[in-house]
Amino acid sequence: MTLDFTRIAAVLRAQSLEFIRDFGSVFLSLVFPLLFVLALVGSNLVKPSFNFTFGVIDPQQNADTRELLTALAGPGLSFRTIDEARGRAELHDGQLQALLFVPAAPLRTGEGTVQVLTDANYQSMVGMALDAARARLLLAEAAPGTTPGYPVHIQTLVRNADMNFAFIFPGMLALALVQLGMFATATPLLKARERGTLRYLLLSPLTVLELLIGQVGMRVGLAIVQVGLLLAAGAVLIPLSLGTWLTVAGVCLVGVAMLVALGYAVAGLPRSLESGMALIMILNFVMMFGGNIFWDPKGSVALEVVAHMLPASYLADALRQALSGREGLWPMWVNLAAMGAWTAAAVAIATRTFSFDMSGRSRRAPGAALPQPGSVRPN
Repeated sequence: MTLDFTRIAAVLRAQSLEFIRDFGSVFLSLVFPLLFVLALVGSNLVKPSFNFTFGVIDPQQNADTRELLTALAGPGLSFRTIDEARGRAELHDGQLQALLFVPAAPLRTGEGTVQVLTDANYQSMVGMALDAARARLLLAEAAPGTTPGYPVHIQTLVRNADMNFAFIFPGMLALALVQLGMFATATPLLKARERGTLRYLLLSPLTVLELLIGQVGMRVGLAIVQVGLLLAAGAVLIPLSLGTWLTVAGVCLVGVAMLVALGYAVAGLPRSLESGMALIMILNFVMMFGGNIFWDPKGSVALEVVAHMLPASYLADALRQALSGREGLWPMWVNLAAMGAWTAAAVAIATRTFSFDMSGRSRRAPGAALPQPGSVRPN
């Protein structure tokens, strides 16, 4: 069997033009995930105003605290005495920018160490502010032999906004590929079956294998654009090495195979356009909200059960591990094996159920002999 790459290129071009003209598919599979990620990036980067607030934890009411805060005071800086539990909560929520732990030991003699907990983005600023305060105390010190330059230890943390982005961003990559399978694969195939477009292609010199290569090739190209744009946007907040890019590309390739196969399987099941669109919307909704994309199923038995049943869960979990390097719901090999199993199942279903029109009469195996013009008469 010889493949005609000119015909495959023609299919690729036709599929690309069809996709571009379908505003719904373009928006749901390409524009919506990108806008969502850009909104997340913007919300993490844009600060409404510069008002740096220290939460001061001073249970001993240290006599040197007032002097320290006076030396630390400056434009845009404010202080609020608070207990540790509430201070940590407000720090995570962004109501405070740093927590200042004042030791019981005297600061003026250098016996105590000031502990500061702040966001990694503010570490340099906190360090400069404390250096300036120590310089002011040094200039104001009259008694020789004392050391107002008290030791400082700064710890950093990851705020909730960053943790939420690190969780949701891989989920949005998975969602983009889910939309690719549902709205850029199943939907156009369903419409082509309903119009009879695929059945008329049987009268052309095009083989089924060439048609599949062209159609799947267009989806792979679209996935490359999707993932590339989303990773470029996410790289503003998440450092991405070359190894991370390659790992994510490998996981996405497995995910594309799974979701495009699911798209063919879903497109072949309905016997009407209306029932097919309803099925696609239901599956997309279930995978969006139950597929480990927006919510972490840990801690909820119901969510964990649902996550185990959905293919999107394994893709999202694999992408989180690839991007963060942290442990996921399942080991990476389990995620890849599950996606492979879903792909095989979808291919098996599509092979048995997919037809070139809604009547189900026009089936042909890849590479099968082509009918002569006029041997297949459209109804």
